[in-house]
Amino acid sequence: MMTETLKIDGLAFKIRRSDRRRTLGLTVDRAGELVMHAPLATSDAELAAWAGAKLLWVHRKLALKEESTPKALAPEYVTGETFSYLGRRYRLVLVDAQQAALDFDGARFLLRRDARPADVHFRQWYITTGKDWLAKRIDLLRRRTGPAPTRVLVRDLGFRWGSCGRDGALYVNWRVLQLPVRLVDYVLVHELCHLVEPSHTREFWRSLERALPDWQERKAELHRGSADLYWCAPAMQQ
Repeated sequence: MMTETLKIDGLAFKIRRSDRRRTLGLTVDRAGELVMHAPLATSDAELAAWAGAKLLWVHRKLALKEESTPKALAPEYVTGETFSYLGRRYRLVLVDAQQAALDFDGARFLLRRDARPADVHFRQWYITTGKDWLAKRIDLLRRRTGPAPTRVLVRDLGFRWGSCGRDGALYVNWRVLQLPVRLVDYVLVHELCHLVEPSHTREFWRSLERALPDWQERKAELHRGSADLYWCAPAMQQ
């Protein structure tokens, strides 16, 4: 079965072609991903025209899914609450005075009491702390995939774990730093493979399989595990 991606009206449709398929079909999976099922010989123009006629139905389906999707977990910022860094949980302790709004001593997160709510402080901590770690990890993992990215940028990418720029830059969602290292590796290897093959073509999946043979297991684990992390919704995409 061949897999590729087609963008229509700002929406990304994953195309799954099969020599056993005789008609076109469209599904919206649990994560909100749009999947078109097509016979092998169907042209991109035919797919675009067919999907274009379904856009109203697609938007209604996505709106219903958005309403029913659980919202991202919100921290309370109380002493004893735990926050994840690279898959390990660290206890939060509120303090009355310290120079930084948020600090980390290797065993605990220390949050100044007057700095709550602390979403912005945690986000900046993950970005600052994770930048060097991610760069080193990517340098190690790219030996399995090919060329290095032109640069690595840690950003807020919304519902995406990572993405690649046309100039070869690799963007990583700061929320990734909460995940266990084996799942961070899946996100990074996925994007490193996109440096060589931008779309989800057959060759892309072959490259991912060579670099990370158990990628499907890690992807499933990523979807399950992200629902239990702060600031991450179950619909996070990779």
